[in-house]
Amino acid sequence: MRLIPGVKMGTVSALIVVDTAGALASGSASDNAYLVDTEHFLGSWGEGSSSLHTLCEDGQVVRWSVAPVSPSGDISIIGFSGDMVSGGVCHPVAEGPPGDQYWFGRVEAQGQFASFAYTVTLSISGRQMSLNSNLKVA
Repeated sequence: MRLIPGVKMGTVSALIVVDTAGALASGSASDNAYLVDTEHFLGSWGEGSSSLHTLCEDGQVVRWSVAPVSPSGDISIIGFSGDMVSGGVCHPVAEGPPGDQYWFGRVEAQGQFASFAYTVTLSISGRQMSLNSNLKVA
């Protein structure tokens, strides 16, 4: 992972695990996604569900990755939108080669202690689907 100057503390990792066959059959990533992060002991909640509330601090880097439940599933992150991005709190960017790609962004809440909603758009076998989650800056 690339080091980012000025980062105060460790990276928060968030993993999106998707049952790609279930998502394609139902037309919903939300009913077939399980999100977890590395901050569970610090107060994140919603782990194991499709709507994760990741707790982080201003200045931290958040790293998102995605994986299929089945090794034959085809899935990738396309991008992020929502209050987290439009409010300038975090602008995730892609890093790494296709198939081994992750997205990362530095939290720049500028002293705001709040929850910022975001939508992550996925490509599942070429079909776009979205999940809604939150970044809680404390």
